[in-house]
Amino acid sequence: MTIVGHGPRNGFKVAARSTADIRLHAMRLRQLFGITGPRFNAERTLEDLTKYGVTVDVVDDNDPELPRGVEACWVPDTVTLTIRLSVYKAACRGEPRALFTIAHELGHLALAHRRAFHRDASGTCRMFEDSEWQANTFAAEFLMPLDQIKHQRVASAVHIELMFGVSAQAAETRFNKLRGKGEI
Repeated sequence: MTIVGHGPRNGFKVAARSTADIRLHAMRLRQLFGITGPRFNAERTLEDLTKYGVTVDVVDDNDPELPRGVEACWVPDTVTLTIRLSVYKAACRGEPRALFTIAHELGHLALAHRRAFHRDASGTCRMFEDSEWQANTFAAEFLMPLDQIKHQRVASAVHIELMFGVSAQAAETRFNKLRGKGEI
């Protein structure tokens, strides 16, 4: 079984993607699942995944199928999203960390991450070729869409946190990146 997104240190090397490309994939997935408001319903989205041939496997927290410390994983070989029960329940309650975890794994799925490229001899890859950077960027774009941030004229990280139901850390990171790029 190949678990995607849990390579040494950061992620593993994948095809390079820009933030704009990742944003487009996130927006397409939101559209596919009919997510129009600021918050996404994890339970409904995970249920809808099964309509597209994806197996959503919720496993007990101490199930050896997931390595220790791994909350969820995308397994492309079996088209399976495996999630620890506690993470699934937390996501269904709208808990920010769990929502980010689910969105992160959806990123691996939507961006078609596979271990297609071997890590180079130094064990490093450029940021935009890193599977974990891409999945984190996807999660931010999926959970906190730029078009909605602009439409609401968001002026602070706290506004993002309250509007999208994300963690303070995720909101702060998103706000600072968008402001730093002059996008808001």
